[in-house]
Amino acid sequence: MPAPSSNSGSSSAEDDQKESVYYDQAMALSLSPHLETQVSSILQVKDPLDAPQFDPTEYINRLFPNGASLVCSNKQAMASMDSVLGVLRSKLDELGVEIKRLTSEQLNKGADNAEELKKARKSIEVFRVFLDLFIKIQDIKKKAAQSEEMVQEITQDIKSLDYAKRHLTLSITALKRLQMLVTAVSQLEVMIQKRQYKDSAQLLQAVLQLIQHFKSYKSIPQVAELSKTIAALQTDLNARALQEFKSAFNSDGSMTGYASVLHDACLVVTVLGTESVNSLTDWYVDLQLKTYRGLFRSGFELLSQNLQVSDLDNVSRRYAWLKRTLNTCDEEHGSIFPPSWHVSEKICQSFCKITSDDLKEVLAKKQQQIDVKELLKSLHLTIEFENQLSKRFSQQSQRDDTHRQPFKFEKSISSVFEPYLGLYIEAEDGALAGMIEEYKTSDLNLELDATTVVLPSSTDLFYFYRETLVQSARLSTGKAFFDLCNLFGKHLDNYCTNVLLGNLPRDEKRPLENEQIRFACYILNTADYCGITTLQLEEKLKDKIDDKWKDQVDLQAQRDNFLNAASVSIGALIRGVLGQFDPAYQAMAKISWGLVESVGDQSSYISDLQSCLVNSITIMGKTIGTKRYFRTFCDRFVEAFVTRHLANITRCRPISEVGAEQMLLDTHALKTTIMDMPFMGTEGSVAVPASFAKLVNRGFNRMETLLKAVMTPSDPMEGFIESYIFLIADKSTNNFQKIMDIKGIRKADQPQVMEAFQKRISSDETLADSSDILGKLDLPATNVLPSSISTSFTTIANTASNFNATQLQQLGIRSAVGQSTSLNSPISPPGDGTAKGRLNENFRKLVMTGMNFRKDLQERREIASRQAKPT
Repeated sequence: MPAPSSNSGSSSAEDDQKESVYYDQAMALSLSPHLETQVSSILQVKDPLDAPQFDPTEYINRLFPNGASLVCSNKQAMASMDSVLGVLRSKLDELGVEIKRLTSEQLNKGADNAEELKKARKSIEVFRVFLDLFIKIQDIKKKAAQSEEMVQEITQDIKSLDYAKRHLTLSITALKRLQMLVTAVSQLEVMIQKRQYKDSAQLLQAVLQLIQHFKSYKSIPQVAELSKTIAALQTDLNARALQEFKSAFNSDGSMTGYASVLHDACLVVTVLGTESVNSLTDWYVDLQLKTYRGLFRSGFELLSQNLQVSDLDNVSRRYAWLKRTLNTCDEEHGSIFPPSWHVSEKICQSFCKITSDDLKEVLAKKQQQIDVKELLKSLHLTIEFENQLSKRFSQQSQRDDTHRQPFKFEKSISSVFEPYLGLYIEAEDGALAGMIEEYKTSDLNLELDATTVVLPSSTDLFYFYRETLVQSARLSTGKAFFDLCNLFGKHLDNYCTNVLLGNLPRDEKRPLENEQIRFACYILNTADYCGITTLQLEEKLKDKIDDKWKDQVDLQAQRDNFLNAASVSIGALIRGVLGQFDPAYQAMAKISWGLVESVGDQSSYISDLQSCLVNSITIMGKTIGTKRYFRTFCDRFVEAFVTRHLANITRCRPISEVGAEQMLLDTHALKTTIMDMPFMGTEGSVAVPASFAKLVNRGFNRMETLLKAVMTPSDPMEGFIESYIFLIADKSTNNFQKIMDIKGIRKADQPQVMEAFQKRISSDETLADSSDILGKLDLPATNVLPSSISTSFTTIANTASNFNATQLQQLGIRSAVGQSTSLNSPISPPGDGTAKGRLNENFRKLVMTGMNFRKDLQERREIASRQAKPT
């Protein structure tokens, strides 16, 4: 093996040096005896050499306990010594090897182990400190207990003396109080005999305070006897005070005694307690109201006046009697009773209870003969009387600066009237029914001027409602008020049905005159006003009624009825205006549209329609107060007018191609006028609402589509069929039959055309099943063509027999009528120069379209004939 290098030798020497240092430190480490014991118990050390207090001398003596063990044969002694020394050497060698091993492991672990060792030693030191501290605390606690025992032994005698002093003080105090009590009782007996109640009150108060200290001594005979004497004195004082009052007052409640004596007696009663006070005040209240009970009892009659005082019409006498009695009590008896007794308030409480019972009996007897006016008058007087009482005693309570709540006089008497308020509700029901019956004719006979917005009957009705609401809220806010709410709702429905809807024009065939149109607009305004005011009425009713009924107040059904009345009014206006068109449509039907040979200016019936429309819509624009409803009318009118005009077009069959062109010109003239509807009757000019313009365009596109289909020549029939498919875009044979009927195609030719149509649609799956061209018609391909009249379809018919929609779009299109005015441009009112100029321009372009129509037709026929000749 190679010799170890010098470096290895030096490192080995350093390791040995470090081991020796750690060994010395480990040997120098000393632990406390308690810690050594705990460590030995944990490690379960049994070898005496490992004991923390190992003593070599003691260990040797244990091996050689006496001299006899040494006085053996030398051979045995030497063998014994050698064996012991051998064991010790082997044990030392084992310990040395173990120490070196542990030291080497410690060195190999590095410097961290040294730090951990330091921490462990530091922890051991801290543990030792805490252990010493715990021991010291135990010693201090033990010494404190010993000190306390010593102090108790020293102060035991002093504490006994302190207890004796306290008991002696209490005994002396009790004897003094007993002496004072006996003296006060004796003096009280004397004062009672002398009727000196003021002094008796003071002595009695002192006696009652002193006797409280002897409650725990009632088992002592003398104290118990004294308590009985005091109780007897209290009873005697209570009886004497009551007797003083009985002697001082006559049976009619008038005072004959001395007020000062009675005042002093009240002081005694105050000391006696609440029960005595209530007993005395109840007697006094009964005495004062004795006359009232006799005078106003049921059936009592004043012979001099032959008058039943208890009847409803004498309620005011009852309240006047109480006012006189209160004045007497306040002026003559006010100095007797302490203010804290509230004698006047108790008189009023009893009065209200007696009056309530009396009126309940009177009302029950005359239930079938109660006069409503008398009932309401009595109720009003009663409510006013209750309010006066409440105000009086509330102010008195504030002056006294007490937290006591005064008696609630509200409804203390008036509550007996509530079961009979149904009579009042019935009376109001009859009054409202009569008012509405009168409104049916009064509104029709009124002369309405330009300042009128709603029917006067509506404002009268809600004014009556307001007055009735205020009056009823004073009478009751409970069940009767809830019945009134239902009554209001009932007659709102009655007014809506019989006055508003009942006065609308019913004859749909008869056109409306200007005054009728204006009156229908007033009805529309009134329905809107009533709907808004009904909501305010509902909020007011909920604000007044009791919380128990608040959630049940609901006038939503009445508001819905008024909204429905507004809608019905709009419908009546639409029917009335359309009815004005009947003469014009009759003139339209008299024209032979199948024989029209040229296109001229707009037809005379169009001028009549425009005149009626402008006149009626202008009246409505000026009269309808809410522009929202006027806009609704315009929208609904456009839909109804389109349906009506389409129906009149179909009634004018047969219609020739030229006749269809003339109708198309007339339709554009109507469209121009209808576009101005939202601004008729208004000042200034604004842009047409986009939604209204869209509605007008959609409706008039239906009529234009129908007329364009009619304009297409039926020869050749392939072109006619293709134009129908392009315009109508459906495969309905019924609709196609209608178009043939409108065009006036002969019955003999219709089967051939229908057969060709069926053959054509059989190969086209894109067509819809049906399009109601006479009603609501959706034409998805309408926007392919301009809104003005398109190029004559004669060109298409003469050039090809198998055209489709794409080929039609590829043809040149010439405008027949001037381009439509921009919908966002300002619109002038109808009848001015701008409208006439636009109409003349449309007519000029339509004439040019007719000329182009014929020219194209001739050119296409010549081209077709040349192509048909053989080359």
